[in-house]
Amino acid sequence: MLFVPKDHLKPGMVLSKDIVVYSNNLCSLLLSKGQVLNNTYINKILFHNIPGVYIVNDAFNDIDIEPVISESLEAKALDQIESVFSQFKNSTSKLKRTAINEISTIVDDLIIELMDKKQLANNIIEFRNYDDYTYQHCLNVSILAVSTGISLGLTQHMLHELCMAGMLHDIGKIFIPLEIINKKGKLTDEEFEIMKAHPVNAYKLLQHLVSYDVLRGIENHHEKLDGTGYPYGRKGKNISLYGKILAVCDVYDALTSDRAYRKTIFPSEVIEYIMAGADSHFDFNILSNFLKNIVAYPLGTFVRLSNDKIGVVINNHSENIMRPAVRIINNDNTTGEDIDLLHNRDYMNVTIIGMGYDYSNINYNKIAYHKNNN
Repeated sequence: MLFVPKDHLKPGMVLSKDIVVYSNNLCSLLLSKGQVLNNTYINKILFHNIPGVYIVNDAFNDIDIEPVISESLEAKALDQIESVFSQFKNSTSKLKRTAINEISTIVDDLIIELMDKKQLANNIIEFRNYDDYTYQHCLNVSILAVSTGISLGLTQHMLHELCMAGMLHDIGKIFIPLEIINKKGKLTDEEFEIMKAHPVNAYKLLQHLVSYDVLRGIENHHEKLDGTGYPYGRKGKNISLYGKILAVCDVYDALTSDRAYRKTIFPSEVIEYIMAGADSHFDFNILSNFLKNIVAYPLGTFVRLSNDKIGVVINNHSENIMRPAVRIINNDNTTGEDIDLLHNRDYMNVTIIGMGYDYSNINYNKIAYHKNNN
């Protein structure tokens, strides 16, 4: 299967994965695996702001991609996050405690699934949508945080508390006007001050309902090592472990998500950004373990190499996410050799210089397997 961004979709392409959309607490199937795209279906994809889709191509049927977590658990988790946010806006203390207990059960299920994963946590570009970005963001941050925590060797109890902090880290936004959260332009100084209050709001909301360590993680998730973060401008050791982990995960997911005020940025560009913040914004050890669980170039994406060739990512390595294995696409729209940029000595000087979608006239739907390939 191949990943094709929404702007490059053409009639005749065949979906290799279902496309699911979420709205009003319901998960529904937008388009089915095997569906042949036409202009109407492409317009549906664009309307729902889905960044791209995976399509069928026999030359890449060896690429096997599994979702990070099961669709059923994802839907259940999103529904529970939304329920918690809603109940904290409108309900009594008793109902709030019940909501926290329910999300704690989801957290246990999430940790079990992630601990069973053998592949990188983020080896795929998800093409789901959700009508409220905040709920999907909280789930994504939780997944990234738990994966990082597993790499750091955290105990089961610590993983649970870290995941709880991830699920609830943005609950303080329920008090922020939607016109500020969804504003397309830059926030005014006054609006930004209102936005910066959400970690403190969350702390106050959740007092006596979650542990102090969870509270501290939520309160600290926008703090930076050099003291330039908010709400308190804490530095280094004064920022909690969970807060440091959530800080990396929060920035990564925010930048790789499509928002009203900013288009999706490919993972490779976001990784370069957060790596530039090592030891100034982000803890180096945490960042190193975070990077073990994501990929710069997800499976099935097109990349351009420094030797002017176009390839498709067919495998990733946790020890160096910037140097995957790629399958070359020849000028005649057939596949060339498979090159492992990390382990093949002949290609040590070849690097990836960008995504390969805007540099070529490849017919994504009709790439043929060359029978003489090794």
